[in-house]
Amino acid sequence: MDDQADRDLVRVATMYYKEDMKQSDIAKQLGISRQLVSKYLVDARNKGIVDIHINSSSAYSVQLELKLQKTFGLKRAAVLDTSYLQPQEIEQLIVQTSISAFKKDIAKANKIGVSWGRMLRRLVDEYPYVNQPDSTIVPLIGGMGSDQVDVHSNQIAHDLSRKMRAKCKYLYVPALVDSKDIKGNLVENVTVKDVLEDGKKVDFALVGIASPFSKSNTMAEIGYIDQKDIDDLASVNVVGDVNSRFFDINGNEVNCRINENVIGISLHDIRNIEKVCAICFEDEKRDVLFTAIESKIINCITLTDVLAEYLLEKKGVLVVE
Repeated sequence: MDDQADRDLVRVATMYYKEDMKQSDIAKQLGISRQLVSKYLVDARNKGIVDIHINSSSAYSVQLELKLQKTFGLKRAAVLDTSYLQPQEIEQLIVQTSISAFKKDIAKANKIGVSWGRMLRRLVDEYPYVNQPDSTIVPLIGGMGSDQVDVHSNQIAHDLSRKMRAKCKYLYVPALVDSKDIKGNLVENVTVKDVLEDGKKVDFALVGIASPFSKSNTMAEIGYIDQKDIDDLASVNVVGDVNSRFFDINGNEVNCRINENVIGISLHDIRNIEKVCAICFEDEKRDVLFTAIESKIINCITLTDVLAEYLLEKKGVLVVE
């Protein structure tokens, strides 16, 4: 490119970045098209004539978010910068980060689906009081049991609906029953069937990501599964679960007793929901998270910078260019 062409790029870049002129005004003043002004600005960046620096502590986190979205086809990623945080601070701030990132999506949703677990419990506890009387909260999995009731789907749905002044439906069946016959009878109940069908049609879903092999597995603690179940899941190469649906490394539901006897919507149903959001900060769940994202079980995520770096590196994407 000759000197005059170089000067044209500098002139347009100076007018745009230094003089704060609109591209349409630059085009009018220079007697060129708006499209040519846009091309000059791109060329100026590509040639290094313009070097843009973003001076914000959020710059790295935002870069990770955009790379995650592009690499995995996510609808939204929210990354928490943990570089100066203590472990106990991460658990608290990851929930607040998720609420800030997805509050607008929740506000726009007519039907909001909720699964169960400790992370969703924390999110509901932290969620602000708002007024969404036209919204309905729908449990995506059965929510009855005698232990740790506060993490069950019905309780989470109820408490979130009170925070939002929204309507609420309840799924009055256990998350896991003893046999396919019992499940078959329960899901044929008109009320149960109605709630399960509504769960498939939510606009926005909040789900948990778990591994049966982690030290703090809620299903094991509650008594839904025991060591024999965990061994059985290992024998069929289970990686983790979403909505208590266990999947393999390809994100496929495995053929096992638990999946057959869970009362809740399937992974196929979850994949058909417009936006499915999860929160993850534990390094021990990083491979479960990778599979859940890669296989499109979830398409919105709140996670730490450490997990974001791991996911991108596993896909061979440079974190810093």
